[in-house]
Order: sequence, then C-alpha cells, then structure tokens
Amino acid sequence: MHFLPDVWVECETCRGQRYTKETLDVKYRGHSINDVLNLTCEEALALFENLPKIRRILKTLCDVGLDYLTLGKAAPTLSGGEAQRVKLA
Repeated sequence: MHFLPDVWVECETCRGQRYTKETLDVKYRGHSINDVLNLTCEEALALFENLPKIRRILKTLCDVGLDYLTLGKAAPTLSGGEAQRVKLA
C-alpha cells in the first residue's frame, strides 16, 4: 500500500487539537498545550526563556537553523536535512 498518499483525518471531538477540553484549559503564560505545539522554535524560545532545560534545547534547535519549525510538527513530515539537524540538536 506504499502507492497511496497519506491521509490525515481531523477528529470531530477535538477538531485536531489532540487534547480534551480539560487539558486545553490548563495554561502556561496564556498558552494551552495546543498553542505551544503550534509555536515555532523561535517563538517557544521566548516563551520558555526562564526554564533553562527547555531553553537550552530550543536554543540548540534555533542554532542549527530550525527556528522556523513548529514544535508539534510530525516527524514523518520533516525533510531529510531537517530530521538530521533535529538528531544533532
């Protein structure tokens, strides 16, 4: 079945946000988990500037040129070069 294209079906309950309403109600600096996953690495670096462990990883991703990637991007959708740089980071 390798000749068929990938199909993404949006959940009717969560509308693609992947979490329950209760989970989405939890906020960090006004951002739900869905909001955070839709941030680019550069935007997330600014959001998590006071959390050293997270900041270090995001800074490394930005340093290898992946500042434009969103945090929630699915691994199979990364290009070969992007995947290599994620592994390096």
